[in-house]
Amino acid sequence: RYNEEGKFLPWVMRIAHNLVIDHFRRLKRMPTVSPNSDFDIFDIINDGKMDAEEKMIYDQIMTDVQKLIEFLPEEQKEVLKLRHYSRMSFQEIAESTNVSINTALGRMRYALINLRKIIESNKVILTR
Repeated sequence: RYNEEGKFLPWVMRIAHNLVIDHFRRLKRMPTVSPNSDFDIFDIINDGKMDAEEKMIYDQIMTDVQKLIEFLPEEQKEVLKLRHYSRMSFQEIAESTNVSINTALGRMRYALINLRKIIESNKVILTR
């Protein structure tokens, strides 16, 4: 608040100076990123929804995986399908297939190992 004892111009200049300092402090706290040819924020941020191309690729990958699973031995195929498609625990898988939990775990392990071998031998690409 201005009191009439001092000079008006130095008082106004001090206010302007402080406002400029406050402005730059605020900018420093909230860094801004502007898009350029090397970086665009929209390349990083997405809404989590797949666009049409990503959906087609995902569907193709899922179809390929389902075809590859059919090459597995029946016992391994059963455990893998129960685990991933039916979302059953290994305890539930063991009970439904009348085997021990260790057997269910072993079958799953061998299913994944064999699936990897099938993918490598057929040179299947399962990435987006």
